[in-house]
Amino acid sequence: MKALIINYGVGNLFSVTNSLKKAGFSVAIADEPTKDSDLVVLPGVGTFKAVAKYIRDRIELFNEILNSGTAFLGICLGMQVMYEYGFEGGAINQGLGWFRGYVDRMKTSAKLPHIGWDRIRYTGNADCSEFLELDGRYMYFIHSYVAYDYDPNTICFTSVYGEAEFPSMVLKRGVIATQFHPEKSSFNGMLFFKILARWLRR
Repeated sequence: MKALIINYGVGNLFSVTNSLKKAGFSVAIADEPTKDSDLVVLPGVGTFKAVAKYIRDRIELFNEILNSGTAFLGICLGMQVMYEYGFEGGAINQGLGWFRGYVDRMKTSAKLPHIGWDRIRYTGNADCSEFLELDGRYMYFIHSYVAYDYDPNTICFTSVYGEAEFPSMVLKRGVIATQFHPEKSSFNGMLFFKILARWLRR
């Protein structure tokens, strides 16, 4: 299977590339999304504002590729820009709108950013049952923003930090996204990528 990682020009994509290859993908990195892949990956680097601008200039292309049947994976920030809009630095930035809701700073008294290992808990969503093996496992997080006003039917896993519970993995048709970084999550992250490959083959 072919995976295409979108290069926003703002980060190191080695870890994501390496994890996808270990899971059996052939991997390419490009500045523009294309239809000739089984999976397009929006990596978790950069700022919402910068990535939102990148998307805004190509939103018709992104939607065209999605409608062609190509699957998408969003990681951390890549997940956040799949929502309708996000607040960052006092500004509102439009996202892809593939998931209902918006992204804002996490409401918690705990120290931000949230950095480290936390459990993900399965919500019982039958659409996500392929990933049930991940329930209760620890994944690596580094973020200050989370989704709000979301559709509960899209939530696969949630996590808790301080007094805040937030979606840590979402799924809608051919779009899957994680708030955690599977490429930084050691064995459990590698398990995610292997299940992802199996899910795409189904």
